[in-house]
Parts: sequence; structure tokens; C-alpha cells
Amino acid sequence: MNKLVYSLRRLPHLSRGEFQRYWREVHAPLVHERAAVLGIVRYVQCHTRDDLDATHDAYRARNGGAPEPFDGFAELWFTPRRPSASTDTALREAAERASAELLADERNFIDLVNSPMSLTAEHPIVARERRVLVTTTDHDGTVAWHRALFDWPVARSWADGSVGSLLIIDEATRIEILQDSVEFPASPVSGTAVVIEVPSVDEIHRRAIDLGATITQPPQNTPWGHRNLMLTDPNGLTVVAFELL
Repeated sequence: MNKLVYSLRRLPHLSRGEFQRYWREVHAPLVHERAAVLGIVRYVQCHTRDDLDATHDAYRARNGGAPEPFDGFAELWFTPRRPSASTDTALREAAERASAELLADERNFIDLVNSPMSLTAEHPIVARERRVLVTTTDHDGTVAWHRALFDWPVARSWADGSVGSLLIIDEATRIEILQDSVEFPASPVSGTAVVIEVPSVDEIHRRAIDLGATITQPPQNTPWGHRNLMLTDPNGLTVVAFELL
């Protein structure tokens, strides 16, 4: 999974409050609408606080000088799209169109020349991790199933007397897949489901069909504002993929 960090400065005619209001209320919905086609799985806006300008002055004194603070930072986690041969051209054109539309709107409030961005690789040093543990009689098949549907990269694998893999769902969440053992025997799953928010339920549905995955409920809209898809993984575990409408 890739992460883009975008350091933002406002256009000179905007106050910081005006810049941040436009960014949150106008630009953010545009990103949300285009997240699926661009492969964005998480988008966070970090707004610089006006009440901390004195703190910045302290940093400047500490460092012997510092540039003016940015007005905010955008963090975007995304996975590369994996279109099929039949949809390659259409998806590429849709992604190019979405990127052009977002750039056009950025020109309304961002000083682009003075707003650098970088692709990064995260190395958490102090962080609390959440894991979903799946025990299975078919480690390789289960890993392949989850990776093919959700594009989750492998953080690490091990074979030190046991066989297991750790897949990255997001910056703090992992799914741990273990080959059954005396300590962690595989057992029938009942009444438990893994529920995952995805950029596009229909895209996951298309992949599931291509993979021949077991679909227990095709995509449908719910009264509570979700679009849901229900699948069963090779171990009988119910996996619900949803997106907000």
C-alpha cells in the first residue's frame, strides 16, 4: 500500500480559515466521490491550528530558524488499480479524468508551486496494532483469497514451527492468517464476520466473480446508508464489504 503526503500552502488571497473551510467542505467531497476509481482507501486532512502559532515561534527559536508553517497536510493511502484486460482502457481514462478534476479544484485554493508532495513508506515506531486472527487448514489459499480481493500487501510471513502471514489492512489494522496447530486449531466459524469498508463494493464484487468466490449476498443498498456485499472465505468466515452511500 502506498502513502502520499501532501504539504499544503494556501493561495495568498485566502485566510487560513477560508482555505481550510474550502478544503474540508468543497474539496473533500470531490476526493470521496473519486476515491474508488483512483484506488484511495483512506484520506485524512490535517489542519494547522491558528492557536499554535506561538508554538511554531518556539520551534523556530529551537531550530535556529524555520520556514513559515504549512496550512495543512493531506495523507492519502492507496493501492494500485488492477483492471482486467477488458476494462483497462476505461479505468485508465476514468482515473485520468478524476485526477484532472481534482487538480482543477486544487488550483482554487492551493498554492501548488509551494506545496510539495512525497510518496512514502510508513515505519511505525510507537503504535498500537489491531489484528483479526484467522486459523485455517489452507494457509496459502486463504492468503491468496484475501489478497486477490482486497489488495492487502503482506507485512511479513513466518515458518518457525508454524506457518503464518500478516496482511496489512490499514496503518493500524492487520489480518493474521495462521495454519492450524495445537495452539490455534481451525474450527468452524459461526456467528462471526469480518466487516471491511472499501472504496467500491461493486469493484470487489467484480473481483469475487472473476475468482469464483462464494457470494452469499450480492451488492445491495441498506436503509442505514451502506452498500453491502457479503462473501464467504475458504474457511467459512463471513466477510462483509461495505461502502458509505
